[in-house]
Amino acid sequence: MRNHFAKLYSKQIKPPKFSDQEERCRVLVEESDSAKRGAITRLLNDAGFEAIGCGGPKEHPGKRCPLDGGNGCDAAAGTDVIFFSFHMADPESRKILKDLKRLHPKTPIVVEIPKPQAMGHHGLLVGTHIAYAPVTRRSLTEAIMDALVAPDPIMATLRKKKELILEEKG
Repeated sequence: MRNHFAKLYSKQIKPPKFSDQEERCRVLVEESDSAKRGAITRLLNDAGFEAIGCGGPKEHPGKRCPLDGGNGCDAAAGTDVIFFSFHMADPESRKILKDLKRLHPKTPIVVEIPKPQAMGHHGLLVGTHIAYAPVTRRSLTEAIMDALVAPDPIMATLRKKKELILEEKG
């Protein structure tokens, strides 16, 4: 039995690590598409954040993502904000977002999602901060800064929903 656990542990992926410098806001970019993850990470680094990327479970076939183990991810635990690109067509995307919210409830999560689909996924997005796709440097940095100063992510989500409803009526 001991060898079985040792094999599982040795196949677990090692999460990316932040530097030892703590003066910049740390952002974990959770995105399965490596090209998009790289572009967003560079954009955030250029904007003054310390950003690292993780592809999640799909990037590491045959290895266990720490989120799958139910213990949380060390990279997410060391971050100030998590950026998550929500892929509606991928059921795994929904599971990853739920796991991040459950395992890291005090870490603000900024979710990239197309505006027309945001209301349809409101239940899943409660407690997160929205950055409408496609994100720009400005929209993404504003969403991250808003997430950092929001006193309570659920209240911030409800305020944003109210703004959307008023915008649609107006």
